[in-house]
Amino acid sequence: MSLRVGNHVGRLFEMRIVPPVTLEETTRFLQEIVRLTSAQPAKIVACTDLRGATRSTDPDTIDIIAGILRSENPRLERNALIVPVMAPTFTLQMERMVKSAGTVQRRIFKTRGEAETWLGEALTGAERARLRAFLDEHPEAAP
Repeated sequence: MSLRVGNHVGRLFEMRIVPPVTLEETTRFLQEIVRLTSAQPAKIVACTDLRGATRSTDPDTIDIIAGILRSENPRLERNALIVPVMAPTFTLQMERMVKSAGTVQRRIFKTRGEAETWLGEALTGAERARLRAFLDEHPEAAP
């Protein structure tokens, strides 16, 4: 599956998007986000790992990700989106989408370390440890 969401520790939501993604996958992904968010009594802190995107990410996938980013979630405290260094066009598209959404809760990061620092300000020690483990699961897990 190209879309994955999990909530293993506390308020930390872990999301990984690896294009291409289908509309069917996106529907299941969004349903799982709603299910997990509904079960969480507090505001959530999310890390969206987009490092699997490539220079050739198709327009349909971009539209799907844009729709996810535009959706308002009053339960969201922070969401760090980590973009791939080797896909500048994709990164630019993501930056524009986050900017046009006009929310300060979502930020784009080009490095894992910057994302960990920003999210870490809102996480407990156990949540920070799980964030590191989640980011280590990526094949190119360098900081």
